[in-house]
Amino acid sequence: MARRKIYAQGDLDGACFLYGIVNAYAALRREEPEFAAVCRAFGQVDHPGDFLNGSVGTTGSYDNDYGLLEGNIKRILAILGQAEFFVQRISGHFSADLLETLLGAQSVVLLRYTGSSHNAAGMDHWVCAVAYDRKSRETHVACSVRLQKASNGQGAAYRETLHEHGRWSNDILSDAHAHAVVDGEVFRIALQP
Repeated sequence: MARRKIYAQGDLDGACFLYGIVNAYAALRREEPEFAAVCRAFGQVDHPGDFLNGSVGTTGSYDNDYGLLEGNIKRILAILGQAEFFVQRISGHFSADLLETLLGAQSVVLLRYTGSSHNAAGMDHWVCAVAYDRKSRETHVACSVRLQKASNGQGAAYRETLHEHGRWSNDILSDAHAHAVVDGEVFRIALQP
């Protein structure tokens, strides 16, 4: 199959951080955010030009500025919906087994990884972790460019999988595909009770 000729999210932008936040909202609220709210939320991000450059994203003004990352997560979530969200940065070395304690009925994990997933290679990417299987050591994620990767001629047809707590994933991080979660760029997002 030839490479796509029509551009999609991720081809020219570095907005996976923003889409990861929207996917966290959708996973926790189990509903789509209103389009107008997403537009307002994206219009309020700091350094918006960073996200319009596919080679920058959070590696520009946001790089190692954990307060800036967290502040934008909170602001976007507040604009998207009525619910109150608690955002907690997970500092230090990250291990996938931590996901067992971080994920729950009221929480998901927004994280940045480098490397490969089940469906994409050579990524520097933000995703929303929605489920973790300790036995297989698989982290199931909602990925904003997965649909795009399905049509890149890699032979990976697009599919979404339903998990516990009514959450959907479309890609997997596992030991079978070399990747590393970027330490310090992991955020637990929870609905306030």
